[in-house]
Amino acid sequence: MGCDKALVRLCGRTLLERAVQVVRQAGGVPLIVGARRPAAGVEDARWEDESDGAGERAGLTSCGTRVAVALACDLPLVPAALLRFIAAEANGHDAVVPRAAGEMQVLAAAYTVGCLPAITLHLASGSGSIHGFLGAVDCRILEDDELRRFGGEEMFLNVNTPDDLARAGSILAAQGP
Repeated sequence: MGCDKALVRLCGRTLLERAVQVVRQAGGVPLIVGARRPAAGVEDARWEDESDGAGERAGLTSCGTRVAVALACDLPLVPAALLRFIAAEANGHDAVVPRAAGEMQVLAAAYTVGCLPAITLHLASGSGSIHGFLGAVDCRILEDDELRRFGGEEMFLNVNTPDDLARAGSILAAQGP
């Protein structure tokens, strides 16, 4: 996008404002993991620095709850109903991760404190993506058929380009207020 995506505006709000609103609609208390962005329009939300590049660990250790739901701000179509569902499903698992069109949606997923030891070991190993720890925990994967009732794979449109932003705007406009 050539700029900080958290500050990009979609239908009158920043992408970060949209994510915070969806978390609140799902019944959660937003905790933004990353650098503060005073212009994002979410001054009333809690913030946690992500200095080691391990957002899941920072979120889990700072949220003060057993379950933390991750939602990247550049996923503006993920509905609150999905977040509520994955949070509830985490009561029986260490992690709940949707898989849409063959891709693990690790930035729209639920993680429990049971993941912390595996995250720490994985980070210490220096290997690959932070999400490589999922094989070491009880991870419930939500497949396409389970996701249809929440909107299907389209809800995981990742806003990475101006065309993605325009497409997300068109989808939201078609959904109505």
